[in-house]
Amino acid sequence: MYTKTLLTLTLAIAATNASRCSADETTKYLLQPRIAEDDTASISLELKVGGEMLFREKSEIKRLPLSVTGELKYDQQIIAWSAEPAEAARSLRNYQTASATFEVGKESLERNLPNEQRSIIAELREGHSTLVGSQGPLTRSQLDLLDVVGNPLAIDRLLPGRELAEGDSWDHDKSSIGALLGMDHVAVCEVSSVVIGQAHKQVQIRLAGTVHGTIDGASTEIDLRGAYLFHLRRGRITKFNLAVKEKRAAGQVVPGLDVVAKIQLTVGKASTEQPLDQKLVQRASDLSKPLQRNLLYKAEGLGFYFLHDMAWYVTAEQSDLLSLRCLQEGDLTAHCNVSTLPARSEGRQTTLEQFERDVRESLGDNLKSVTASTQWKNAKGHDCLGVIAVGKFEGVPVEWRYYLIAADSLPRVSLSVTLEQSQIDRFDDADRQIIDSIELMPKADTATAAKDSGRSAR
Repeated sequence: MYTKTLLTLTLAIAATNASRCSADETTKYLLQPRIAEDDTASISLELKVGGEMLFREKSEIKRLPLSVTGELKYDQQIIAWSAEPAEAARSLRNYQTASATFEVGKESLERNLPNEQRSIIAELREGHSTLVGSQGPLTRSQLDLLDVVGNPLAIDRLLPGRELAEGDSWDHDKSSIGALLGMDHVAVCEVSSVVIGQAHKQVQIRLAGTVHGTIDGASTEIDLRGAYLFHLRRGRITKFNLAVKEKRAAGQVVPGLDVVAKIQLTVGKASTEQPLDQKLVQRASDLSKPLQRNLLYKAEGLGFYFLHDMAWYVTAEQSDLLSLRCLQEGDLTAHCNVSTLPARSEGRQTTLEQFERDVRESLGDNLKSVTASTQWKNAKGHDCLGVIAVGKFEGVPVEWRYYLIAADSLPRVSLSVTLEQSQIDRFDDADRQIIDSIELMPKADTATAAKDSGRSAR
């Protein structure tokens, strides 16, 4: 009896111990980012893109070979960061390298960030990335050079914030993936990550899935395959490799894409060679308001520059004409044409009455009425005339806004905006920033002045 009982107890204890050993062998890793204010890091990002760019020409789609190689290196200091997508994240960047080579068809273009704009304030708020230069707004081409897939403020939000073991997986939410890819809107997000293992205090993770949504108002379908490392001691992702296969439709404003992109992001220890400007740190520390999403358009060849909201895209540049379109929440809301005219003769300024008469003659039978006619001086001290008219074009109710900006001994600028009357409230006077900030300057001597429309693909 005692022998049998002892055997039973021995077996029970052995089974319990085996169960405990099995549980102990299942190691779990706390995949929770620990990024604090003032954290610094050295960021290195390499980008390679290959495929085709799609242009819409009337009812046809034209395809051109596309190749992009880019390199970004900068030191980053965190101003504010949270794992919660609803909270704003902000950092300062000091770029050592920012360059890219674009090849479209037979044309090749190289871009580099100018030295005066190498200190940048970066923000991620409500899923949208904003970059502002320490010397003022960036141009569209500078923004496209810097604002690429793999935003370091977004990657650590991929982490689940809990303990997981090898083989465990989790699904990613739309906001995290949208911010990572720079998307306007995410309709479908079927992306997940899985823990593969651990080596050298870094947890190995793989990512895969598909995303559907919009970028710059154009519909896109994206297939993702990635691998990344979470450093247990540093509490952050230190290496992030991502392969992106994207098919983006040619939109109303930007070209489409049929490409494969590869991104390699490394987060190391910050360099001490170029310390961040503490005045800029103080300026960036106020998170009560979002960074202004303004861009600079400067055209020496046309004789002016102005600030504009990021919703405006340059769609055509000629020797004497600039065309823009306004894309708000993915929808085209307005067209804008800007042209230069000869400088006015001294003492022969166009009157408001003359300008309104010219507008009426230009619209002809399409005009129903003139609803406003005003004159003022903008922030640069230039004389401005403005006329707003309504009517119909091909049966659609339309509002036209005409402006003339002039100054002594400088080329004049004529600007016209066309929008459907149904879009007036939504448009919300998005043209006034251009008018109020426009500054006239002597035209460049040659027609080869650098063009800065920034119509490159992200």
